[in-house]
Amino acid sequence: MVITRVLSIFFFVVAIGLAVVLVRNIKSKIDDDKRIERQEQLVINKLKMIRDAQVAYLASNGKYTTDFDTLISFIDTGSIYITQRSEEIKMLAYGAEEVTIHIDTIGKVSVKDSVFVVREPLLNLAAGTVQTLNMSEGSTIKKGDLVANILSNTGKTVKIRAPYNALVEKISVREGQQVETGAGLANLSYKRIGNIQNLPYIPESKNNATFEMFAGKVTKGNVVVDVFEAKDTQPVNPLRRKNNNENALRVGSRTEVSVSGNWE
Repeated sequence: MVITRVLSIFFFVVAIGLAVVLVRNIKSKIDDDKRIERQEQLVINKLKMIRDAQVAYLASNGKYTTDFDTLISFIDTGSIYITQRSEEIKMLAYGAEEVTIHIDTIGKVSVKDSVFVVREPLLNLAAGTVQTLNMSEGSTIKKGDLVANILSNTGKTVKIRAPYNALVEKISVREGQQVETGAGLANLSYKRIGNIQNLPYIPESKNNATFEMFAGKVTKGNVVVDVFEAKDTQPVNPLRRKNNNENALRVGSRTEVSVSGNWE
């Protein structure tokens, strides 16, 4: 009887210990997966910025660049021309139409302010009346700041908070104005990257590693086409490190006419 009780207690303790180990292992795996997902998203965001900069560089210079210093200088000082396309249709004597396409340059914007600034509307959450506005045009707001109060049609005050750190470029409403759900209260903007000099560096790398960047030309159907590729050289995901980083996150291609990322 005593032996049975001792064995029961022993196996119970062992079972509890195994359960604790199992739970810890599962939690560790979940935490590791979340860490990898978060870091990979940071890398993807950087690769998207490199792609957008390269596409703008190609539009202005007729080719891609393999040099980050050149790309950063272009972002800092370069411009993108704004064009307007129009068609002129002329009826010919025999009933056919002659179409002439005109491409006119109507202005230009800096690369830094167009490609590397995100502009989004701050949307209203409930139909009602704007009670107060706690922001002004040209001011900066921080994530979580109370920027507006809306008295809803049901009599409840709805608090609108800043979704992220941003610059208030324009306010679209005034206090006392009726607004519908989803209406834009203001236009916000924020920089995609704080310091453009950090563009080449892989996020959270241990030794300030940089992305590998390639630019060249390929022939497709007797046509020579420019291509580029930017690649993560230090994948955090073990599956991406196999076969000499064969599946590392990358954007563009050395052999195909593509600016897609291999996560898309």
